[in-house]
Amino acid sequence: MSLGQTPPRPRGQSTRIALEDVFYCRPRRRRLSFSKCLEDYVNANAFAVKRSACWRCPQGCHNRTQYADSV
Repeated sequence: MSLGQTPPRPRGQSTRIALEDVFYCRPRRRRLSFSKCLEDYVNANAFAVKRSACWRCPQGCHNRTQYADSV
């Protein structure tokens, strides 16, 4: 497991993530909602916007995975 990754949780033990929840975004150096993070992360990677702070962002990837596991 590399630095910055969390160990996988067994199915059924995930915490519920709400899109309105706020966290500190390290690449942007500000507080963001999960909905804004997910939207920007998916758009940057789907459209290959390499100048975006969200391009291949490990924190955005983790947030997306965490949200997917909670739904």
